Amino acid sequence: MEHSAPRHIRLTSHPGTAGRGALPLSWGASGPDARGPVVASPAEPRYRNAVGSYSGAYAVYRALAVATRALARDHRPDFTDTAPATLIGPHPQWGDPAKIVSLDPWGHLVGEVFAEHIRAGIDIRPTIAVTRARITTPELRPLLVDGSLRPDGEVLLDNGEIRVTKAAIDSVWHLPGLAARFGVTEADLRRTLF
Repeated sequence: MEHSAPRHIRLTSHPGTAGRGALPLSWGASGPDARGPVVASPAEPRYRNAVGSYSGAYAVYRALAVATRALARDHRPDFTDTAPATLIGPHPQWGDPAKIVSLDPWGHLVGEVFAEHIRAGIDIRPTIAVTRARITTPELRPLLVDGSLRPDGEVLLDNGEIRVTKAAIDSVWHLPGLAARFGVTEADLRRTLF
């Protein structure tokens, strides 16, 4: 089914009726159920409670794929088996709206903590990808040979590889917290952004 693009894009940060019907978001709530999911999907604007788009800088690639009809406008990626490779958190600071203002601390767990919303058809996507890897740093080999470094078998391996956990993070800006942190009013920050 072909959908026509809207002629005027209303940002959910605009006053008035924009953002009505969006899922409630209580930044800094003690848990994901009380906080609610961050919804930045272009697929269903009625649920959006965030400005911007999932995958931030890559949104241009999505737009090009849709514009050239290589991707359906309503395409949703399959996030089956994309749980984080290692558990991170939760931590007490996740419940303090003044501590975290530039990422969604639940962003790597959306498939688990917002599964009910996703089953209901709401397009909620991860904003953090957590993976494990091994890296090789050639500069460490001489230190292993001369005994300056000793492998522990857990982080530093006998062959000189290092086990690491990596996180790719898409920014999720909490504008009220960001404005407070920099000593500007939220209204001025929003006006300046848009």
